Amino acid sequence: MDSAVIPSSEMSLDYTVRESSKAKHVSLKMSIKGDLEVIVPKGFDQKRIPEILQRKQRWIERVSRRMATQQALVGTDVLVEQPQQIVLQAIAQTWQVEYHPTRRTGIVIQERPNSVLILQGNTADSDYCKAALQQWVAHKARLHLPPWLQTVSKKLKLPFNQVSIRQQKTIWGSCSIRKTVSLNCKLLFLPSELVHYVLVHELCHTIHLNHSKDFWELVGRHEPNYKTLDDSLRDARYFVPWWMEQ
Repeated sequence: MDSAVIPSSEMSLDYTVRESSKAKHVSLKMSIKGDLEVIVPKGFDQKRIPEILQRKQRWIERVSRRMATQQALVGTDVLVEQPQQIVLQAIAQTWQVEYHPTRRTGIVIQERPNSVLILQGNTADSDYCKAALQQWVAHKARLHLPPWLQTVSKKLKLPFNQVSIRQQKTIWGSCSIRKTVSLNCKLLFLPSELVHYVLVHELCHTIHLNHSKDFWELVGRHEPNYKTLDDSLRDARYFVPWWMEQ
């Protein structure tokens, strides 16, 4: 992966370049930390990238503003590695995090009254804390997301066979030909209306395993506002804190 800087009278921007054999055209990706990645097809003339980014300057600025706004709405700094507060918007829970160092090698997490989360052990090691917090979030997701999916399934009369909770990097959910719905534990950080849309979306895949016209018509019958929600979901990863990244 190459890195570069765009010098310009209008814009100075750091970015990295990644060649992809799957890419058919140039695309941009902004990370939760604000790092810009330019994905190009194999053999693409990288001298053209600054010009492309000049044309995409409004998009870059809009995404940066939306990211800052969404992080402000969460009410905490999503870029810190050891959070003092965890906001699980989907289930309306806010946890205060305390770190209690001990001689223990790893980390033990305890939930205390008044939504206090205690991390005990080698709390000076950010990697240990990160792994423990990720496991805790996955546990909370297994408690809350499957019953939520079951409720929506019954309401829409769209049955599924099984549900699994994973920590996917780039997708919020999926549905297999066997009607097994897989949900990303990071959904807990999203607003509840976006999570509900993901559940509706995946349940509609139990009927249509594609994104055909028939699929979207089915989604629209169950969620008329799906276009707006689908658009919001594209930038929803900015709600997810940095320490949830693998």
